Amino acid sequence: MNVQWYPGHMTKAKRALSEKLKMIDMVIEVADARAPQSTRNPDFEELFAGKARMLILNKSDMADPATTKRWVQYFNQQGVYTVAYSAVKGNARALQKEIETAAAGIYEKYRQKGVNKTVRTLVCGIPNVGKSAILNRLVGEKKLKEGNKPGVTRGLSWVRLTPYLECMDSPGLLWPKIESERVGTIIALIGSVRQEILDEEEMVFHLIQILAEIAPELLKERYRIENLQQDAYEILQEICRKRGFLMRGGVADTERGCKTLLEEFRNGKLGAITFELPPEA
Repeated sequence: MNVQWYPGHMTKAKRALSEKLKMIDMVIEVADARAPQSTRNPDFEELFAGKARMLILNKSDMADPATTKRWVQYFNQQGVYTVAYSAVKGNARALQKEIETAAAGIYEKYRQKGVNKTVRTLVCGIPNVGKSAILNRLVGEKKLKEGNKPGVTRGLSWVRLTPYLECMDSPGLLWPKIESERVGTIIALIGSVRQEILDEEEMVFHLIQILAEIAPELLKERYRIENLQQDAYEILQEICRKRGFLMRGGVADTERGCKTLLEEFRNGKLGAITFELPPEA
């Protein structure tokens, strides 16, 4: 899919972040464990150059555990302190300890200077990867607005985790031009793009094609599809027939089928899915 979405509030947020960077000690980037590479904003490398970095692969409960483990190893080998987490099921205290470990060098630097200064971190990522949900989990209450759609967070907000650790929540940021159609498709599927600008049927066709490629047994088992050599539209029609989504005359209700398939994917009902593998060493 050719997906382009870069609304004005992202430009303002990026400018605001640039102005705040002087007070930031460490950047915590949040990506989606189902697509660890595609859900990382390539502009962050330049924007946060020289800053200590940590990467959290959120929604790990919805991704393939073995593949997530490989991604964590890969990013750690690249020099980025990386952990997998689930803002829904994860242990908040354990994640806080991971953040403190990632910031250990910063704490030590301040100790050597003889100051007990609060370490300030920035939590960033593309829309709808769970930044605010993670911070709410860490503080133990819903202090920050969150939702399963992009664009919920519009401003910068500070939360204090300990007397010596603060985190700043930030709006989800995409990049101005998404050149890879595969990346565009993936971030659209996981809900990082405003849904109103997308063709839902086209999105579901791409989802079916990707699932037939990376998880064919899942399609066969959940929807009782035998022939995956059909095109995506034919597979969607068969899913509708198997589910009883029929209109007058026995015509497949593909609109209902699209909504159901997309909803089941986003709710994790299709099982643990990871769209991409880490590069081979």
